[in-house]
Amino acid sequence: MFTKVNYYYFDKLFTEEFCDNVINVGNALKDQEGIIGSNGERNAGGKDLKVRNSNVAWITDFKILQGCKEAMQEANRRANWNFNLDLNTDLSAQFTKYSKGQFYDWHCDSFQRDGRNRKLSFTLNLSHPSTYVGGEFEFDYRDTKKGSRIETVKHVKDKGSCIVFPSYMWHRVRKVTKGTRYSLVVWLQGDSFK
Repeated sequence: MFTKVNYYYFDKLFTEEFCDNVINVGNALKDQEGIIGSNGERNAGGKDLKVRNSNVAWITDFKILQGCKEAMQEANRRANWNFNLDLNTDLSAQFTKYSKGQFYDWHCDSFQRDGRNRKLSFTLNLSHPSTYVGGEFEFDYRDTKKGSRIETVKHVKDKGSCIVFPSYMWHRVRKVTKGTRYSLVVWLQGDSFK
């Protein structure tokens, strides 16, 4: 499945107060080391510090998740993906903390379980850009034959900005070299692509 729009972003959609609240909620939760997904990556479902080094916690607060879900639905419409999404699923969000030296190398978020596919991924930057160095969000357009395959997404560097993209797209978060980068990640599922 290919689309003309690789990703959709919202500049400063969420307020600084909202972002600070999410950071406070996330930091109050017990965190764990991030694991590798089940989308065909090596060591799927386990830990591999060569691929991923980050800390995560899981947020289920409806007030936080509702705005994320609405942004994803709007991006799905505006980008003309029009993916069939299961909007009644209980969501949880991955609160991710990248401290100095932490990163998440190339991966895609899509996987299938029980006839359901992850279709849309959402990442909200919770940190002010002056509080960390590195941690760039990048896409790898593996099917591109001309020009650069790698795109560093600068649109989501500002606090409160977010990006929505099809979960099958390869992406990474580069190593943070100073400070801490906080983000919130949400996925929406749907039936199999047709």
